[in-house]
Amino acid sequence: AKFARTDLPTPVERYFCQDCGTAIGSISPSRPNSMIVKVGTLDDPSVFAAKAAIFTCDQQAFHHIPDGLPSFDKRPSKKN
Repeated sequence: AKFARTDLPTPVERYFCQDCGTAIGSISPSRPNSMIVKVGTLDDPSVFAAKAAIFTCDQQAFHHIPDGLPSFDKRPSKKN
């Protein structure tokens, strides 16, 4: 299943399992040929390592960001 906001001219498309509603990924209009895959959908997410933490302005007390991992309050600029 797919959802995109209708009140925006170029919304992000979000994809969900049509059976259980689990978020699978999203496609940004700025990168239409790439899908952002939700790590929780992978059988073995340990094969990937985080390169950065973004939108840490929304971080909750239970979120752990490893020491030394680059962190950004919002989306980092392309020069970072």
